[in-house]
Amino acid sequence: MITAITPTGARPDAFAACVEHMRAQTIPSRWVIVDDGPEPMPTPQIDKWEIVHLRPEPLWEPGQNTQARNLLHGLPYCSERVVVIEDDDLYAPDWLATCEGWLDDADLVGESMSLYRHIETGRETECNNEGHASLCSTAMKGEGVAAMVNACRSGEKFIDIRLWATKGIAKALHKPEPRRVTGIKGYPGRPGIGMGHRLK
Repeated sequence: MITAITPTGARPDAFAACVEHMRAQTIPSRWVIVDDGPEPMPTPQIDKWEIVHLRPEPLWEPGQNTQARNLLHGLPYCSERVVVIEDDDLYAPDWLATCEGWLDDADLVGESMSLYRHIETGRETECNNEGHASLCSTAMKGEGVAAMVNACRSGEKFIDIRLWATKGIAKALHKPEPRRVTGIKGYPGRPGIGMGHRLK
């Protein structure tokens, strides 16, 4: 069984949408939710899924970026195959199944040329990330998981860039059409990072 891991907290609207994207997936999963917001998110109930809802401390405070800390906290609860699911992104119903297939051939896989959409304006942009996948569209196993741990411990702001720069592991980038992941930006609550959040 593949594991979805979601660092979250203080974004109830985004997380509620994320729950619906996961509920629509075509295969069951373990879902590790690492929630460090001041008020806990409701624990989702999805038939045939195993939900692990973690509350690391200290809790998040405005101005902090706890994404790396939360990923490191949740990874020990994951199965061998791991998919990063960010709470403010849109996932096609076959995303977990797609990642399962891709991971048969490489330890680090993902969707390149990331697509972002701002919910208030409807504006879209495509990133020119031909050499790596955004974190929200990355999955891993084996050496890929070890590389994720190292990237999270590096202290760098953009974990995905550090992760995909890791040498000596089998990687595979894909650009399916239509896209399986869209970064949805502009949800109220805790702000995100990266260029997609600058869309207005």
